[in-house]
Amino acid sequence: MDVIEIPGIGEIKVRRSANIKYLRIRMAPGRGVWISVPYGVSRKQTEKFLNDSREWILQNCKDMKVYEQDTGVGLRIGAEIKTKLHILKIEETEEEKPFYRIEKEVIALFVPKKVVFDRVEKVVQQFLLEIYALEARQYLPQRVRFYAAKYGFKFGKLTFRNNISNWGSCSFENNISLNIKLMKLPDELIDYVILHELCHTKEKNHSAAFWKTVKSVCPDYALLRAGLRKYNTRV
Repeated sequence: MDVIEIPGIGEIKVRRSANIKYLRIRMAPGRGVWISVPYGVSRKQTEKFLNDSREWILQNCKDMKVYEQDTGVGLRIGAEIKTKLHILKIEETEEEKPFYRIEKEVIALFVPKKVVFDRVEKVVQQFLLEIYALEARQYLPQRVRFYAAKYGFKFGKLTFRNNISNWGSCSFENNISLNIKLMKLPDELIDYVILHELCHTKEKNHSAAFWKTVKSVCPDYALLRAGLRKYNTRV
């Protein structure tokens, strides 16, 4: 497969096919960036198209890198991931089964050399979830207690789940459940979700009264709510 080198971006694979009608840039986590090129379009024209799209490619590559680090998709041996409380390093081992070693804030995940390359992603993805769960139990309770005491909220049980539908929930009994994947979010978004659920201990629905309560404890909630939409609970 032909490739084109773009300064600051790296190699972009070129795919040609009789079924391709337009120049189109594509990218996918773990697969990198490639461009679909119709027959009849020269290499010079393709390079110009890529250079004209340089800023778009850079921004989307940046977003894709964040996604890869959040999910483990596309990460390979030698990768290093920073979570809320730890640094995860992925290394090879002669052992037959994956294992990990914790030394202060560094967690080294050892993947057997004999493991099929694509399966490394699944091992890393599962391990990331385990780290998120560990960190959630270490970090989130103190934040919930802090804001509950500061604003006079009372809640029941506090639990943590790997939820794919929401960042948190509050039951009619005022039990709060938080998504372990909150640990991949910036601090201000974590705090917003916590405050959001604490407000549900007073207002059970998303009525005007609820949002008034949210605004009283989190004046910038609209901006934070918009920022939260950039993150995915499914991965």
